[in-house]
Amino acid sequence: MTERTMNLGRCLAIDTSTSAMTVAILENGNMLGEVSSYAERNHSIGLLPHIQDLLASLHLKPKDLQSVAVGQGPGSYTGVRIAVSVAKTFAWSLSLDLIGVSSLEAMALGGAMKEQRATGNGPTWVVPLMDGRRKQAFTAVYAYEGASPMTASGELGASWQEVLPDGIRVIGSWTEQIIKLAASSVQEQRPHAILFVGETEGFIDELEQFARDWDGVVRILSYGIEAEYIGRLAYPRLAKGEKADVHTFVPNYTRLPEAEANLLAGIKTKKGDH
Repeated sequence: MTERTMNLGRCLAIDTSTSAMTVAILENGNMLGEVSSYAERNHSIGLLPHIQDLLASLHLKPKDLQSVAVGQGPGSYTGVRIAVSVAKTFAWSLSLDLIGVSSLEAMALGGAMKEQRATGNGPTWVVPLMDGRRKQAFTAVYAYEGASPMTASGELGASWQEVLPDGIRVIGSWTEQIIKLAASSVQEQRPHAILFVGETEGFIDELEQFARDWDGVVRILSYGIEAEYIGRLAYPRLAKGEKADVHTFVPNYTRLPEAEANLLAGIKTKKGDH
């Protein structure tokens, strides 16, 4: 761990972008404690008690924190809004550094850490999946070399990188795109293994078809986001002096909320009638 990372103090990490409501506190890159639950409808009333309980269990008070890292999305609109609102409130009221982290990247990193194993020659691609309904997924592609995306000291490995940015994609055409990209990659960047992690249950048929169509190693892991990895992704950026402006910080929704999209569609239809 770098000397600067060693002096960053305690970070509150939170994410409610999926059915997982997860909170962690890290100190100088080391996790002190974490609590997670799975009840999406209770995020709005459960998040603050989760944070208070975790602080109390560690004999800490809010004033003992130096930063707050939050899963900025994409994911559930209501869920992302809840986490971002609470993070902004903590940052503003306690004068904490605020930083947003991709919820998809945290899902990918945490899933890769659960599944870590040597994969032979070539990188492992990690594809996080959040169910976006109607056979759509919030998704992206990340890659790392070796058996683990993190070092033995708990830092993010240098080989961890984004291959394709997050977006909302139809799962069938998305898996076809991944196969084409893998096949067209230069030899040293071609994945030896592809790991699908996250809310995989609704996409099993498509993922099993992917495994039949691709000639490499395919692994599928059902996995819920853990706030630890929100914090793990935040620390290197905090060490560089990055932080968000509390007042202008907003969620990454990736697409319009359905009600808003329907409203805009209705407005466009009315305009087209004239």
